[in-house]
Amino acid sequence: MVKKKNYILGSETVGAAAAEPEARGFKDFGEFLQEVRFSPNSGKLQQRAVTTMGDGPSVGYMVPQQFDFTLRAITPQEAVVRLRATVIPAGDPPDSKITLVALDQSGAKGVYSGVTVNWVGELGPRLTAGSPSVRQIELEPKEVSGWIDVSDKLLRNSAAAGELVSRLLRQAIIAAEEDAFISGPAGAATGKPRGFLNSPATIAIGRQTVGQITYQDIINMYARRMRGSYVWLANQTIAPALMQINDTAGNLIWQPSARDGAPSTLLGLPLVENQRQPAIGAKGDLMLVDLSYYAIKDGSPLSIFIDPYTQKVNATTRIYAWWNVDGAALLNGPLTLEDKVTTVSPFIALNPTTV
Repeated sequence: MVKKKNYILGSETVGAAAAEPEARGFKDFGEFLQEVRFSPNSGKLQQRAVTTMGDGPSVGYMVPQQFDFTLRAITPQEAVVRLRATVIPAGDPPDSKITLVALDQSGAKGVYSGVTVNWVGELGPRLTAGSPSVRQIELEPKEVSGWIDVSDKLLRNSAAAGELVSRLLRQAIIAAEEDAFISGPAGAATGKPRGFLNSPATIAIGRQTVGQITYQDIINMYARRMRGSYVWLANQTIAPALMQINDTAGNLIWQPSARDGAPSTLLGLPLVENQRQPAIGAKGDLMLVDLSYYAIKDGSPLSIFIDPYTQKVNATTRIYAWWNVDGAALLNGPLTLEDKVTTVSPFIALNPTTV
């Protein structure tokens, strides 16, 4: 076989075998793991990086595309943000920084981004409308990794190993991403996506009573939305409180749907219970969001790194998985409406402090 250099994150690979790893015939994810662990030089694998771990060298390999799709497949019950966000594909090169140009609508600039218009009388001076103010949004995929220890005996059973490892990795990937998209730090230099809960675009609504949620809190949040596709995000710990809230006519405002998969609504908008939000009483235990204003930039696809050395005394193999992703809100502040007073946002969170 003739070798040529393909560079994937700076690593040399075998060109012919690396081009289409998914076409090289792995019947399932478990068989792929077996190949990485027991036959890493078979020519069926696409190398991503060479690293030294424990007391011997180990190699990272790109997960074949069909398994990457399976591991990243999500359902409404598992992920909240990625399903509703604006997702930008990896592209080529996949981990390069991209810059989006957006209107700067923060502060007094308002929804028209600082454009001013003047009525001109018959003999009055003609004034030109102001230019819109623009800004840049930079997204650069950040690396995130996780690992799991698997017995060599289990790893030799490809069907069982594939099912267990893929399920655990899938859950871990979703959890890591969702946590960062929601609660990640506001700054870009932290090595994590910027979460919308801490975004300067988020409006924090002071609650009526510390540690509780009231009907007034909910309608105060509802009043700060703009046009869009909003959903309520609620930590599951606040469900008992929501189920006991009455409106001014004495009617219960929310009861979960008894039908499996049927969306429940609060003030006519879908409500999604989400375990990854802060607990009741903290900022963001209840949020009203339009997640199309949150951008996700995917990077390099999932890769697997097998380390048979660290745990060899236990006949255990450590399986590392890593991928690249970034995310940020598309607004840099709440929008001021034409009344020059009211601010609205796609991200509205209930604050721990009172009004």
